[in-house]
Amino acid sequence: MADILSQDEVDLLLGAVSEGDIDEAEQDAQAEQDVHLSPYDFRRPERVSKEQLKGLQSLFEAFSREVSIVFPPFLRTVVRVDLTSIDQLTYDEFILSVARPTALSIVNMAPLEGTAVLEMSPSMVFPIVDRVLGGKGMTLPEPRELTEIENRIIQRIVMMLLDSLRRAWEQLIEFQLSVVQQESDPLIVQIVAGSEMVILVGYEIHIGETVGTMNFCIPLLVLNPILDQISQQAHFSRHMSDEMATLTRNAIFAQVQRSKSPVDAILGRARISINDIATLSVGDVIQLDGSPHDPLLVEIGERPKFFATPGRRREHSAVQLTDFYRE
Repeated sequence: MADILSQDEVDLLLGAVSEGDIDEAEQDAQAEQDVHLSPYDFRRPERVSKEQLKGLQSLFEAFSREVSIVFPPFLRTVVRVDLTSIDQLTYDEFILSVARPTALSIVNMAPLEGTAVLEMSPSMVFPIVDRVLGGKGMTLPEPRELTEIENRIIQRIVMMLLDSLRRAWEQLIEFQLSVVQQESDPLIVQIVAGSEMVILVGYEIHIGETVGTMNFCIPLLVLNPILDQISQQAHFSRHMSDEMATLTRNAIFAQVQRSKSPVDAILGRARISINDIATLSVGDVIQLDGSPHDPLLVEIGERPKFFATPGRRREHSAVQLTDFYRE
């Protein structure tokens, strides 16, 4: 905040201006130098802070992990879900960027007021339908609208996605998500005014050998009531993750220090036949391949680590480490 002039300072300044001690042109030039302008586009207001975006990223990464766990058993193939982007843009920009036809689901975000749009590209939808119907997960050369049977399959997939989203956000809010409507033409889906800002979350879905995309569009009007909680959770999670990493590292180090591993000093080795082993008896002598003058090999956990010389320490046999074993 700028310093506030006292009445005496104001009188002195006015007197200096009236007497010509301060040139008004110099004042204007100085004022222009002191003003710092930054561009602001009223058509695209940036309402989400970096801290809130980090919180959203954490939540939607948890969502991708949930989907990566749920999909493989259902589709009987390897599925990987990668979060690729989180952008702020207008709803019109999102709708105009969606290809036609596609699979659009309008999702009621209760208990938040409003709806969101879940968009799955044909390159994601048709491999899923093919896998569910017993195929190898192939995509179509030309996208088309879904049949009634295919639409039922995708409805089930959408419900699985919403269950995953509910679990990913349960630490913040208990969603009661439901599908309001399904469409294939994005131009007839209007959940908010075209100029309203939305959060667009983009995913890349790897299903076997095919790759598709999925987008989740949530209006800022819907997220506004919990944006502060999201930023607070992001700050808390980052602080806790650093603290937990330190505690985990210390716990692992302490556990390793207490762990035990077998240490064997190898006096020598011998190769004998199974028949000779079967006829061994007390008092027999087995000749080893080593010499009394050669250093012993010390193994830790069945891995050679040191060379040593044999000896005694008080009443116990012992070895003295002399060198490292180098492969």
